[in-house]
Amino acid sequence: MKKSDLCRARQKLLVPVAEHPGAFALVPPPTPRWIPLPGIQNEVARAHEALGALKALTAKLPNPGMVSRTLDRREAVRSSQIEGTHSDVNDLFAYEATGSGEGLPPDVLVTLNYVKALDYGLEQVRHLGGAKALTCELIKALHLHLMAGVKDFKGTPGVYRDKQNWIGGFKINQARFVPPPADNVQTCMNDLEELLHYTPGEADQFEVPIVIRMAIAHAQFETIHPFIDGNGRVGRILLPLMLAAEGYPPVYLAGFLKSNQQEYYDGLANVQLQEKWSDWVRFFATGIEVAVQESMKTAQALLSILEGWRMQVASLGLRSDSAAYRLPELLIGSPVLTANQVKESLGVSFPAANSALSRFEELGIIVQPVKQQRNRIFIAREVIDVLER
Repeated sequence: MKKSDLCRARQKLLVPVAEHPGAFALVPPPTPRWIPLPGIQNEVARAHEALGALKALTAKLPNPGMVSRTLDRREAVRSSQIEGTHSDVNDLFAYEATGSGEGLPPDVLVTLNYVKALDYGLEQVRHLGGAKALTCELIKALHLHLMAGVKDFKGTPGVYRDKQNWIGGFKINQARFVPPPADNVQTCMNDLEELLHYTPGEADQFEVPIVIRMAIAHAQFETIHPFIDGNGRVGRILLPLMLAAEGYPPVYLAGFLKSNQQEYYDGLANVQLQEKWSDWVRFFATGIEVAVQESMKTAQALLSILEGWRMQVASLGLRSDSAAYRLPELLIGSPVLTANQVKESLGVSFPAANSALSRFEELGIIVQPVKQQRNRIFIAREVIDVLER
């Protein structure tokens, strides 16, 4: 990171890095509470319209959790892939179904940890009722879930870093960006927490839109880079939590960010080095609009699959309390499963679970990728195909 790469305002915020003589780190200014809208009003407005449409659609769903469970896992895969993992949606569901990583990419644990961190964060937001759940302690807990059991992680899960890190380059003097020294992290995070707890004051003439707050919070978090590793993933987990705290359904941006990865990195760098907030907010707002449209299409596709399955099952003339009658909804949320999972989830005997799966295999709804006598895995390929589009 060269001093000449920074705008004048940020050059003044450089401090020497004690453990790396001659190197400098940036202590970011206080988290902005507002970004001027000229030139970006349309993108921000469209993003908010999209969020409203998604909220309306979700309210009509008979079981929103059924769809969100699959979207959660797709987000975990995509967000982890941005950091270089190789596990796909099918790998993740298979690992959850069997508890075994045999034959799967070794980084599938990292991806499953993302799911656990996301689920934990959403549960905390819903339990505590809004933005007051978005604290430094929650962020540390997200990191703890994310990095638990990860063998090559060199820090302590759930603990802010105690040494200098940098972004890009093997050596600090080759870095694209150098975040604040470890001694400054807690102060910077406390300031960010105030934005996460935002409520408009009585004297405020208008409310800062959630889309703008999300863009600011994500960029500021990545600028602080409070952990040795896992910052990108924790920063992306914060986004659906902020939406949930405002009463919106979670929206997952990793697909858009992965498809536009270089623009994503460049946008963050331009904020960190040059304070180019408007371009970043425009990119981010566009991402929200695209992500909402994708979520709605995916939800509608999954519901269409579910309806088709239900029609097939109805033709069998089964009782409404039978395992096969209730299996379609379980499959939408868990498209890779075992007979034991069906047994536990539906509260039926193992023979009943096995019988239901056999019926669905005969109907062509599920397949066995590998024919085996024990610990059989069944896959609803239609659902996986939708998630992998």
